[in-house]
This record gives sequence, C-alpha cells and structure tokens, in this order.
Amino acid sequence: MNISTILCAIPTELADKLPTVNMLGTEEGTYAVARMIMNIVDWIFNLFGLSHHPTLELWVYSILVFAISWGIGYITQLVILFIVNQVGKRWKNPIYADLRNAGFFHKISRIIPALYFLIFIQFTMQQHSGLSNWLSRATWIFLAFIVARCLTIVTYIVWNHVDKRENKKHLPLKGLVQLICGLIWILFAIVAVSIIVDKSPGTLLAGLGVFASVLMLIFKDSILGLVAGVQLSENDSVHVGDWIAVDGTNANGTVLEVSLTEVKIQNWDKTVSSVPPYNLISGTFTTYRPMQESNTRRIARTYLIDSESVVEATPDLIAKISEIPLMKDWIEKKQAQKAAGKEYCVNNPEGLADGTIDTNLGMFRAYMKMWLLANPNISHVDDLFVNTLQQSQNGIPFQVYCFTSTSAWIPYEGIQSAVFEHVAVMLTKFNLFVFENESSRATVLEGVMSRQLPAGESVFGLPTPMIINDPKS
Repeated sequence: MNISTILCAIPTELADKLPTVNMLGTEEGTYAVARMIMNIVDWIFNLFGLSHHPTLELWVYSILVFAISWGIGYITQLVILFIVNQVGKRWKNPIYADLRNAGFFHKISRIIPALYFLIFIQFTMQQHSGLSNWLSRATWIFLAFIVARCLTIVTYIVWNHVDKRENKKHLPLKGLVQLICGLIWILFAIVAVSIIVDKSPGTLLAGLGVFASVLMLIFKDSILGLVAGVQLSENDSVHVGDWIAVDGTNANGTVLEVSLTEVKIQNWDKTVSSVPPYNLISGTFTTYRPMQESNTRRIARTYLIDSESVVEATPDLIAKISEIPLMKDWIEKKQAQKAAGKEYCVNNPEGLADGTIDTNLGMFRAYMKMWLLANPNISHVDDLFVNTLQQSQNGIPFQVYCFTSTSAWIPYEGIQSAVFEHVAVMLTKFNLFVFENESSRATVLEGVMSRQLPAGESVFGLPTPMIINDPKS
C-alpha cells in the first residue's frame, strides 16, 4: 500500500470536514497540501527506482511534513518578529522592551511550526494512527514546554518590573517568583506525563498524594525556604539592601538576594555568605534597617580615667576651668544653685548640663555634655548623656552615649573619632589623666630616678636612649 492508497483511504466525510487553511498560495486547504506532499513522496521513490514500501514511505512523508512545517513556520516567525521589532521602535513600553530583550517573542513563535506539523499529522495519517499518535504526543509536549518556558519569562519580567519600580520596601519577592515558576514547571511535568500515558491530568493529580512523602524529602529545602520566605515577608523582617548580622555565622553585611533556598549577604570584606532562609527564622539575626532609616547611629564608648587624677575642685582649679569655652556661665549658675542648696535637686529649671562642681571630673562631665549639644554632627533629638560607670582596677570608665546625625558608615566613624579625640585633648585641661598600664620604660625610669644618678649620665638598656638631666635645671 503506497502513500496514495493511504490518502485515498481517508473517508470523504472526514476530508470534507477538514479545515480550509490558505497555504502555499492555494485555497485547497490542509487536505490538498497533504495530497501534494504524498505525491512528492511518490515522485522521490520513482526517481530513485525504490519499491513503494508503506513504512518507508510513511517515514519519508513524516520527514517532509516536518521540513515543510518548519519552513512555513520559519517564514511566519520572520514576519512576526519583524512586526514585533517595528512595534518596539514606536512603542516605548518598559515591559514590552524587556520581553523583546529576553527573547520572549522569538521563543513563543516556535509554536507555529509545531502547530503546522500537528495539523498535517492529525489529518493525513489516519491509517497509521500509532505513529500519528506518538508524533502528535511529542508535538503536544513540545508545545506545552514552549508555553511553560514563556510563562516563566513573563513571570520574571513582571517581577523585575515590580521589584525595580514598584517595590519601594524592597520586599524579597524573588522567592515568590521562584515558587510560581516551580508550580509552572510542575504543571508542565504533569501535563507531559498525562500526554505520554494518555491519562487525564486530574487522574495524575489524584494519585500524586501517594508520592507526597517522597516529594517532601526531595523538596525539603525548598519547602522550608518557602515557609521561611513567607514568614520573612509577612513580618517584614528582611529587605534586599538591608544590613544584617546572622548569629553563629560570619555573615555580616548587605542582603543581595532572598530566594527559596538561600539568602545572599555581601560581607564588609566583599565576600558573600549564603544562609538558608530557615536559619533566619529558627535562629536569631540582627537587622540594622531601623538604624539606617532613622538616619542616626549610636556612639556608646568609654574612656578609662586614672582615679588618682580625680581631685576636689579648689577655687584656683575652678578659676582655671572657667576660662574654658562653655564653662564660665555654667560654673556661675552651678555656684548659685549650690549656694541656694538646689545643686542636687531633681528639678533643673535652668536646664544646666549634668555635672557637679565639686570635682574636676564632675565639671568635665558637664563640659562634654554641653560640647556634644553644640556639635552639629550629634543628634539633639535622641538620647544624649555623659556619665561614669563602676570603677575597676583599670580606672573610672567615662562613658559618652549619644547618636550621630547620620547613619552612613564612614562619616559615623569620623564623627566618633573626633568626639574621643576631643575627650583626649580636654582631659588635661581639667587636670585629668587617662589610665594606662605601666610600660617597661616607665618602670625603668622610676628605678633610675629613685637612685638619683648624676646629671648628664647616660642610661643604657632602655627602649630609647635617655640622659639624666640636672634636677636644678
């Protein structure tokens, strides 16, 4: 039985019902095109003097159908892509431009050759339903794959558009996008299997519960990541661009990406740490976003003061300190409070800075408080105080607690350094000294002075050369 016999075997009633499609410049429809292809097959066999073997003829016919379908589809693709490019030159829509750049229209146009091939196979191979059936199934699977691929492209394009232009809070939407794409591919897998086994997708979904435990093991990390991602989004815990530090890890830096399986954090040394989202939910982490949004950053450091340098304020010392800027007016008002017996009252109608006039350390506390209040780099709406902490064997901790007027890292470090450099300079003006452990040089120097060596004698063995000066000079 040759190809012509196969074609003639198609019932007239079926041929009459075939859709009429204008192709190759004719109006005979799909059936006429199929007859033409079959005639070409017969001509090829006669040309090479081959016997008309039905199976071989069928395969040659299938190859020709594929080639013609691909050719017609390729021409149609070129026309569609030309139209798309022309529209893109005149329509400056960002989503449309992103779809073009991602090759969406090129990929979606690949279904055209498949549709042509499917039409020819369905209506011209009725006598060989087995081969026609498998070719049709393969074509349908290919069509489902193209549709799934294009849907994922659209999903990512929409996500990019929303994340760049509409996601003002920088919510971690990539995990949700990955979930949607995962569902698309799962549906594609179900459809593909249903096509292969010739069963309804609903039947496969009903039997999917049997493999639920296996799927839980396979997709454990993804499921945990999904749950964690939903909780992080619901609680508004992590945004892309946030500075976070994860306890128990070396992750301390800026969040680059939040997905179903990992949270990428660029550390301050430019390395990148990947942390499972579930670790952020089950463990603890610190987010510095509120600090960044407040545009302030805390300074809370101490300076160790030698307790032996803390002395009672004498009239001469008070007179000396009065010459320091900001102190004269404060000392006069503080003396008036003391004379009225109101120095330690809770009420402070004059609004004087905290500090006592009885010691040089108390006056230094007041000075630093006033200096910080006058510093434009220090926030004046947040907590600001200067105090001393519990004394230890290393001296008296002098604490400065305040907030800078910026949360930017480099300016913050500069402001903090300037504050404590000022503390170091002003200590001596209040006759205060920093506590430092004795060095070997100080120990040797103390021994040398105790021996009262003659003036002009060199002392060797010290870290730097030293000559004893004449005590009388």
